[in-house]
Amino acid sequence: MAKSFASFGFRPELMQGIQEAFYKEPTPIQAEAIPLITEGKDVIGQAQTGTGKTAAFLLPILNGLKEGKRDIQALILTPTRELSIQIAKEAEKLGKHMGVNVLSLHGGTDIEKQLSKLKNTVHIVVGTPGRVLDHLQRGSLHFGRISTLVLDEADKMLEMGFLEDVEQVIVNTPQQRQILLFSATMPDLVKKLAHEFMKQPPHIRIESKQKTVETIEQIYYVVNQSDKTDALVDLLEMEKPFLCIVFANTQVRVQQLTARLQENGFAASALYGDLSQSKREQLMKQFRDMRFQYLIATDIAARGLDVEGVTHVINYDLPNDVESYIHRVGRTGRAGQRGKAISLVSPRQKNLLARFAKATKASIEEKLLIAGRHLDAGRRERAKEREEYFQELQKEKVKAEAKEQQKQLAPVLEAIKKKTKVKPGYKKRMARELEELKTQYERNRRREEAKAARKAGKTGSAGGKGKTAGGKAGGPRPGASSRREGGRPGGFSGKPRG
Repeated sequence: MAKSFASFGFRPELMQGIQEAFYKEPTPIQAEAIPLITEGKDVIGQAQTGTGKTAAFLLPILNGLKEGKRDIQALILTPTRELSIQIAKEAEKLGKHMGVNVLSLHGGTDIEKQLSKLKNTVHIVVGTPGRVLDHLQRGSLHFGRISTLVLDEADKMLEMGFLEDVEQVIVNTPQQRQILLFSATMPDLVKKLAHEFMKQPPHIRIESKQKTVETIEQIYYVVNQSDKTDALVDLLEMEKPFLCIVFANTQVRVQQLTARLQENGFAASALYGDLSQSKREQLMKQFRDMRFQYLIATDIAARGLDVEGVTHVINYDLPNDVESYIHRVGRTGRAGQRGKAISLVSPRQKNLLARFAKATKASIEEKLLIAGRHLDAGRRERAKEREEYFQELQKEKVKAEAKEQQKQLAPVLEAIKKKTKVKPGYKKRMARELEELKTQYERNRRREEAKAARKAGKTGSAGGKGKTAGGKAGGPRPGASSRREGGRPGGFSGKPRG
């Protein structure tokens, strides 16, 4: 295995770029892939994020560029705009002493500017499948003479539904070209693509004992959903990250968290898919330049984004699969630096996190959440809101019962008000029934008051009061109901019903 980049026999201009990029020694994927790529073989490279896959294909491509050739010599396909921009910048940095022209083609930017740049000499094109295919159909892009085609993050690219676009791009490249396929995983679609278009490629697998980097400390806190936002603010005040990425699963959640952090004085910005490409690029540049400290993002920032100095990654929402977890966590602890990955999980999600730990062969330690000032205050406020809510519900219930009572009494009251002649005893019977309904309603009201008093911790006094009140109010004694049914109402004197 190569111990230094000099052992690859790179040209001096490229070696100067490598040194200025502070590359020290080849990573395992670089040490195995670079010699095979230099020989011109098709290669499949399988390794996790943060292992140096980008340089593994960029360095031999740059070293093999032919000076004075105006045609595009290499095409690199990526799943996302951000990764396309990042690879293009890395290629420019490594090849800056070679006069290399690199163009990133991706959606969300003015296509006319891209058309203008394509009229000049471009050595390497990096782009997303959709925009590259768009240029091919316009006739503004020709790959008839390229020597190398790279499919980077192939699993993600096919997962996002780019299979047909990728196949159409491949068939527009010459038969005698080299295909390099790099991927973190090898699902069946990727294997099928490699089998169909690649020529007996050696398959390089770089498997570490631990799929997440050993320099990353991974911990989690069990937090109720209602407590998460307050817990996040407390954690940030306690941890004091240098640079931090907070991942949430939805755009709405990202916007809400960003607003909350900004209210509490944190320099935070939101990154999600609906932002324009220029805005996304501006945000990432500001984050790299440390213009703000906290990037709140969806999984758009989980793959391929390499920002130096990210000390903390926080999963506010736990991702749904282990690959997303690995890519999120991989945003910290890069280039041998220490990092910390913190997950906030609900009690039900502990089993999911245990599966992540098993799949990544990593230790994810549970820690006890110490409630800080935000979480304490938030819990008190939420308790107050719940109490007010239930009090309001009780008031509405009383109003509804009173309304229903009035509805039941309405026909009786109407009959009493009538001045027309009725059968003997009719009005007295109506009055008696009205009185019985009122008595029953009063009895029910007092029973409910007694229950409420007991719930409020006043069981003894409230219970006694309710009992006395019930007795004095003429509550029914055993057998009273049967006597009334016999025609003689309890508590009244008068003639039997007519």
